[in-house]
Amino acid sequence: MPEPAPVPVAPAKKRCTVYIDAFNWYYGIFIHRPEWKWLNIQSYFEALRLDEDVVQVYFFTAIVEPNHHVSAKRDRQKRYLTALRSLPKVEVVLGKYQERTVTCRAEPCPRRLQYRVGEEKKTDVNIAIRLIDDALNDRTDSMIIVSADSDLEPAVEWVRRHHPGIKVSVYVPALPEEAGQRRNDNYQRMQVNCRLLPLGEIPRHVLPTTVTLPDGRTVERPPLN
Repeated sequence: MPEPAPVPVAPAKKRCTVYIDAFNWYYGIFIHRPEWKWLNIQSYFEALRLDEDVVQVYFFTAIVEPNHHVSAKRDRQKRYLTALRSLPKVEVVLGKYQERTVTCRAEPCPRRLQYRVGEEKKTDVNIAIRLIDDALNDRTDSMIIVSADSDLEPAVEWVRRHHPGIKVSVYVPALPEEAGQRRNDNYQRMQVNCRLLPLGEIPRHVLPTTVTLPDGRTVERPPLN
């Protein structure tokens, strides 16, 4: 009898890793669309990259208002981070939140008015280190960077120069009406695909109001704000 024809084996999908600058993406999109804040970032990027195997999603952020005795903003953020940590491919990487005193220099402001503003620290460095470390240790074939911060360009350029086999894409977290304000000249020079983050899939990947954690506990979505 003739030998049975071999069953064709589909080629393995390329490994894809996602690196999210959380403050950048919050202020670019989610502060304007609070109904999307409770997003399942794992299933969202898996849907965006159907031709690849999303192996890891890094969420780089910092705990806001850490020194405030009471902070509703911090409590909402911690609930979301708890929900994200229940997703098997998501890793939350924390930096530092720092407040500084700023003097208002705008014309209508009372003279020498001062106020406190908060900003995250270490996110750019943490992302850059992870990009280079993943490239050096052959952990991925495709990198998706979600950030509009030009400070990441040197790390991206290093990966492109030393590991040209790794596909690098940049998604800029911004609403469509801001597209004209975004420059991507340097990424084009590096032959890196840079475009606005696709938003159409987001509503289909919002987490349920109640998320069950691996240990059986639950976390509830905060009220919209």
